[in-house]
Amino acid sequence: MNDPTKSSRGAVALLALAATLALLAVPALGLAQSDPAAAGPHSPAAHFGMHLQHLTQKLNLTAEQQATAKQMAQDLAAKMAPIHQAQKALHTQLKAALTVPNPDAATVGQVVIQMHQNRAQVKSVMDAFHQQFEALLNPDQLAQYKQMLAAHSAFRHHGAGFSNPSQ
Repeated sequence: MNDPTKSSRGAVALLALAATLALLAVPALGLAQSDPAAAGPHSPAAHFGMHLQHLTQKLNLTAEQQATAKQMAQDLAAKMAPIHQAQKALHTQLKAALTVPNPDAATVGQVVIQMHQNRAQVKSVMDAFHQQFEALLNPDQLAQYKQMLAAHSAFRHHGAGFSNPSQ
C-alpha cells in the first residue's frame, strides 16, 4: 500500500523545489519588468540620461563624448530589447507553471534555467557596454570614473551600464 506520509513528503518536497526555483528567479523579475522601449521617468533611457548628466558634470565630458555615450545607450537599448522581451515571456511562463495545483518541477526548472541564460546574456552585453564607455574616457576621466564607482555602489548596480556588473 501507499504510505500517506511518503506521498505527503513528496508533495512538500515538490512544493519546496518550486518555491526555491521561484526565489532563484526573483532577480530576473526586475529585469523582465523593465522595458527599454518604455518612455517614462523610470525607463532605462531616463535613467541613463540622469547618469549621463551627472557624469558629464563630474567627468567634464566633451560634447563629442556625450554624443558617443548617447549613441552607445541607444545601441545598448536595441541589444537589450529582445533579451528583455524573452525574459518577460519566460516570467509569464514561470508564473503559469507555478500556479497549477501540482507544478511540474522539470518545467519550472527549465524555465528558470532559460531565465538564468538570459541574465548571462545581459551580463555579456553590459560588460561590452562598460568596456566601450571606459574606452571613451581619457586617462584622467577614467581614473576619476573608477574612483566614483568605488565610492558609490549605486553606480555598480544599475542597469544603465555605467559599471562592470562582474565587480
